[in-house]
Amino acid sequence: MAIQTSLPESVISGGTKLLRAGLEGSKLAVAYGKPAFEKSAQVTAQAAEWGMQNPVLATCAVVGATGAVVFAAPGIATAPVLSGLGFTTGGIQAGSAAAAAHSWIGTIAAGSPIAVIQSAGAGGGGLAIVNGAAQLGGAVMTVGSASVAWAKAKL
Repeated sequence: MAIQTSLPESVISGGTKLLRAGLEGSKLAVAYGKPAFEKSAQVTAQAAEWGMQNPVLATCAVVGATGAVVFAAPGIATAPVLSGLGFTTGGIQAGSAAAAAHSWIGTIAAGSPIAVIQSAGAGGGGLAIVNGAAQLGGAVMTVGSASVAWAKAKL
């Protein structure tokens, strides 16, 4: 079996084209990156100024947007919370808040809230219940913040 010591011409040619494209891309980033960065900084400053002038509406916007995200993708909120509490795919994590609750409660009955939450942490059937509760919370956040914003506009 012979070891190839040189690369085929097509590979070298393709690599050269890729390198040239990268250099062209960097020129575009330099040309358009600074104006885009300056514009985003300007928009951010304007948003901050509006938020300082309208704190209730700004809070409503943040809470409403967060609620909409949780409603649309509840796993974004539930997965880190479950894991952080100690409800993991491998069971209740030693030394966690879930372990402390488990030791305080003792035997966990099937269908109990702790059992459902552990099932959710393990990716089981309890996940539908936990995600559903998160979606309900997200809907309440969105509708509640919209209601506050509407009431503020009417006052």
